[in-house]
Amino acid sequence: MHQDTKIFLANFFQLSFLRGISRILPLITTPFLIRVIGIEKFGTLEFAKAISFYFTIFVSYGFRFSATKQVSLYKQDKNIIGQIVSSVYLLKLLIIVICFLIMIMLIVFVPKIREERIYLLCFFPVVIASSLFPTFAFQGLDKMHWLTSLNLISKVLFMASLFIFIGKPSDAFLFPILLAAVDILRLLVAFFVLYVSLTIPVRWPVWSIMKQQMKEGLHIFLSELAIMFYSRFPTIFLKFVGGSTIVAIYTLGDKIARITAGMLEPFMQALYPIAYQKITSNLEVGIQYLKYLAKSSLIVLGVIGVVYWLFADKIIWLLAHTDLPEAVEVFKIHAFLPAIVFLSKLLGIGILIPLQAGRKYTLSILLTGLIAVGLHFILVPLFQVKGAAWSIVLSEVFAVIFTCLATYKEINILKINNQLKH
Repeated sequence: MHQDTKIFLANFFQLSFLRGISRILPLITTPFLIRVIGIEKFGTLEFAKAISFYFTIFVSYGFRFSATKQVSLYKQDKNIIGQIVSSVYLLKLLIIVICFLIMIMLIVFVPKIREERIYLLCFFPVVIASSLFPTFAFQGLDKMHWLTSLNLISKVLFMASLFIFIGKPSDAFLFPILLAAVDILRLLVAFFVLYVSLTIPVRWPVWSIMKQQMKEGLHIFLSELAIMFYSRFPTIFLKFVGGSTIVAIYTLGDKIARITAGMLEPFMQALYPIAYQKITSNLEVGIQYLKYLAKSSLIVLGVIGVVYWLFADKIIWLLAHTDLPEAVEVFKIHAFLPAIVFLSKLLGIGILIPLQAGRKYTLSILLTGLIAVGLHFILVPLFQVKGAAWSIVLSEVFAVIFTCLATYKEINILKINNQLKH
């Protein structure tokens, strides 16, 4: 096996394990929460969580890719790493202040959001603690075992705290408080490991590094923001048009597909530096490498989609412990969504961005988001929760078509340029 493939697989499986912990946890806690706090309160939590995710994307920017790459390049120079970490944190703190002000404005001026202000305010410390966790530093330094250990311990603590402290519907607000407490503890331990155990020095932020991080992370930030916007948009839109119960129904139907699609994120994080190196070094070799990954991954995701579609009713019953036909329909509609999302991300992050065509990938995501929002206004009044599910699928299909055309065009342009040079 090629050394690059070994590195990719090692990083991917460790990142997947971390992502798996985060994604499997809801499969354990969701049945408990629905039974104890009820489906309406569960929908309220999902609504507040969706808004909080927007803030998390803003604070995270594209640093998970850009900062990881920069730390990896200078992993032998702790002084520069200290400057990178401090620069990234200063940027994140500035964004946190902006996000908090935006949240206050939403609470003041939007009645539906004001109704759930307690939940939003309780979730904001989660945004801060999770966004400041130095994943980029540990990954860039190849210290993935720290990420694995800290995440595993924190998830177990959080799950245990839910079973201990939440016992009735009025305890629903404790969910974000307990999550914040665990995330803050995890962050403090991570800082100790980074600055004491790994002896990364504290350095003043450097303007040139901050500027570089903002520039390199821009396209990934915009694409992730757009993806998060339209992937979480149904939760918020349905809250405004139907209330918390319909939010819970959609969330239950979408949860498994979203968990599977979320597992693609570590795949892309691990793939990006290798794809960047291969595509920029030798276009043909890079494309063949990505084709191999695409074929094998799509086969796996296709099989998973078939299983989801065939056993949708049983899977939803395991989550809710009650019959929810509408949630089953949503799940069936989204059964093959992970495969569709994977293809557009592979083309965008694996090819377009390394080919310096990140703007086209960003454009595809922005257009996809606009289409998704437009489809919600058309389909939800006609088909209710199923309309929201179809809106996401149809918009993701558009993303695949757009990125395929953009990738084909960029590769042809490069081939022509290479022929002219020779």
